[in-house]
Amino acid sequence: AIGYLKDRAISGKVAKFFEIGYAKNSWTGLYDELSKDFNNQMLIDSGLFSDNKKDRFRNRIIFPIRNIKGENIGFGGRIIDEGEPKYLNSPETPLYKKSNVFYGLQATRDAIRKEGYVILVEGYMDFLKLYQSSIYPVVSVSGTAFTSKHASSISKITKKVILLYDGDDAGGNAAIRAGWVLLKSGMVPTIVRP
Repeated sequence: AIGYLKDRAISGKVAKFFEIGYAKNSWTGLYDELSKDFNNQMLIDSGLFSDNKKDRFRNRIIFPIRNIKGENIGFGGRIIDEGEPKYLNSPETPLYKKSNVFYGLQATRDAIRKEGYVILVEGYMDFLKLYQSSIYPVVSVSGTAFTSKHASSISKITKKVILLYDGDDAGGNAAIRAGWVLLKSGMVPTIVRP
């Protein structure tokens, strides 16, 4: 996990600040540990396990997803070895609603307000690279389509959104879709193509 982050040029300081971790390559290690303190239904409801008690995020780099107060509400995981899906997010839970949560907003909200705009990127690594480069008015949608709920949430902080999605066709199409959602929500989107 550390080697992967180093290969992607993510510093230890940034990894520590965002509490990026690693889930062991074990089917039930986390379940076995947490079941000492929590009942089965609570563990299933957490989104960390499948119905058969298997660890959802095994052998992945873990990105904690936080609400605006900085409280953990979900997780994203990037597989280290070959395999699919490459990225895996927590399922919807009573705490985690993908349609209005941004990765990193708890750390960048003040910078967004100060600068008067936000840069919207697609994934965790995109977010971390910009943040590490001292580009702070940034958030990520973390592997889900941009929705009107996202637009409503970000409009409370700023009306200007710069869409910096991946340079491939999928990223271009996603940027156009997000741009339309922002326009319909009365916001001012700009698309930057890498």
